[in-house]
Amino acid sequence: MISKWDEKYRLHVEKIDKQHKELFRLSAIVEDLDKNTTKEDIKKLLNSFFIYMREHFKDEEDYMKKIGYPLLKQHHELHHEIIKEFTLLVKENHTIESLKKKMQIATKKWLIDHILQNDLKIEKWRVANS
Repeated sequence: MISKWDEKYRLHVEKIDKQHKELFRLSAIVEDLDKNTTKEDIKKLLNSFFIYMREHFKDEEDYMKKIGYPLLKQHHELHHEIIKEFTLLVKENHTIESLKKKMQIATKKWLIDHILQNDLKIEKWRVANS
């Protein structure tokens, strides 16, 4: 099950926190995909993720530059890997059921591994170095 947004996930940067909330919302949609979901529904959802990821990653990296976050390069690589993973998901030929399952795994991994673990390190660093 995908985690729900919680205030403890905040980076205390309004724009980025708002984007993270939207990513949780999109991931909840992925989690709720059912047998009535069409390939077109999935394509629209993937497109929403790609558009949002590009904007969010740019904004997040700009913020890390602004605060002098020392792990910016490594974080940028994580962003690159997420985009690569989603690109492969789109390029590979899947059945609807397989695509839904892979999307659910990818979004859960993204939220849990990336936002909840890596992005929160930015806030911990900022607080420790303020």
